[in-house]
Amino acid sequence: MAHKILGVDVGSSGVKLARFEAGFRKAELLDGRVLALDEVAPAIVEGAAGAEGHSPTVSAGERLAGALKALKRRLSEEKLGADEIVLALPGELCSFRVVDLPFSDERRIESVLGYELESQMMSPVDELVIDHLVVGQREMETRVLAATAPRAVVRALVDAAAGVDLPLRIVAPAPLAYVALLDAEARALPGASMIVDIGAACASVCVVRAGVPEFARTIARGGKRLSDAIGTSFRLDEDAAERAKIEVGFVGHAGLAPQSPSQSRMDACLREALAPLVRELRQTMAAYRASYGEAVERLWLTGGGARLVGLREHLGEELTLPAAALPIDESMRSEDGERLAVALAMAQLGLGAAPRVNFRKGELAYRSDFSFVRAKAGFLAVAAFAVVLCAILNAAAAVRGLRREHEQLAARLVKETTELFGEPRSDARAISEELKGVGKGGPPIPTVTAFDVFDDISRRVPANDKIKLDVNELDIKPKKVFIKGTAETAQQVDDLAAALGKIECFEEVQQGKLSSMTVNVPKKEGSTSSTSDSKDKDKDADTREIKQFTLTINTTCQ
Repeated sequence: MAHKILGVDVGSSGVKLARFEAGFRKAELLDGRVLALDEVAPAIVEGAAGAEGHSPTVSAGERLAGALKALKRRLSEEKLGADEIVLALPGELCSFRVVDLPFSDERRIESVLGYELESQMMSPVDELVIDHLVVGQREMETRVLAATAPRAVVRALVDAAAGVDLPLRIVAPAPLAYVALLDAEARALPGASMIVDIGAACASVCVVRAGVPEFARTIARGGKRLSDAIGTSFRLDEDAAERAKIEVGFVGHAGLAPQSPSQSRMDACLREALAPLVRELRQTMAAYRASYGEAVERLWLTGGGARLVGLREHLGEELTLPAAALPIDESMRSEDGERLAVALAMAQLGLGAAPRVNFRKGELAYRSDFSFVRAKAGFLAVAAFAVVLCAILNAAAAVRGLRREHEQLAARLVKETTELFGEPRSDARAISEELKGVGKGGPPIPTVTAFDVFDDISRRVPANDKIKLDVNELDIKPKKVFIKGTAETAQQVDDLAAALGKIECFEEVQQGKLSSMTVNVPKKEGSTSSTSDSKDKDKDADTREIKQFTLTINTTCQ
């Protein structure tokens, strides 16, 4: 049964939706739409009521929560079903840091990331939700891209979704999602690509390489700044300035020059308004190069603000990069694809099309109820029956194969016993018992080898700090082991015999006669010696008495 996933992007000018239907082999875009702000404004105002005096993050959380309530009503009114919802958290609410750690274990990364970020964040880490992506290895270190969001905002979203029964499974940072939109050719390009999404309030930047986001930030410069610049320059109100930007706004470049005084004026005011954004993009490129040692090689633009005529070419000239529209996969292209980019990317993250960061974790993690299971009970029952039927058929085939193999082995046993005993036999157990007596009364294949006995002896010998042992001879034979060696004291020989006596197949450990012998031991470093050549040898060594012993062990090892 198809599974519907809804990507949601709550912007300052409206709510963007992208709904996919995921089948067994592929996902299909069902519809994408932009709900104007006035369609959801009542719910947003309701959600933000009483926010005066709250912190900006709490107000943002309540605003997003209001949008979720409005979304629930719209989905019910238009009968747009969704089994999962993936929500984009605006970039201005997220922070990103690149961290190098001397290990790659995910659990260790998760446990220490908060401590690593504590000195880099303005807010206390216990007020943040932290998730990460492993973006590569650098020498002996693991490079991690950490993303944080205010816990109050995520909790407000989770509570709002639970209150209106929305299956909000993922809350992801918008700047890291664009990689899910790229087509196969764009993912395979060498080098780093900088994606810039110019929205109404801000611009989100993500640097990707080989389909992995490696760097991200949000710049507080969006299309609203351009509208304000037009309104100031031409003395227009807010609505008229926005219309002028869409209808006649443009930025000149090498291939597009102003043709009239009004166009020159438009070009001049927009260039001035874009200068801070260009400066921030240059700083972003420099920061990426400082972190990764490589330069950004191309620029991709998306978002509603990217539709301004000449903007792409202007940014390419200013940044000295080849600039193009974001290469979106063919299956996700639509007429309003630039404005829906984040919503499309969110849905793709829900489909598992790219590595993702999810702020719903820990006590905020998604916990589904059984309504989804009940809705698909028929499908699950059919699937369970199919699994059981396949298991029965597989068992029948296995039994048939075993029966055929048994017949082949039985025929082979008859043939082999006829050659060995002169008559056919079919009792395998009786044949095995009879073969155990072949030779010297032992089995034809030993159950314990000499190496096994040697390994047991090595394991049982006391540690070096308890016994100074030198084995001169070790003879391992069936039912008997002989050891000859030296130790420092007779007690050490007794300890060795007692330790070996604990081996399972050793029955009796017999000690031979101890004998004492004197050996030369090199002097320790730093001791003085005579300068006489005839006495050097004696002066460079001390004498020590050690015990020579023998052990004879009766065993049951065969």
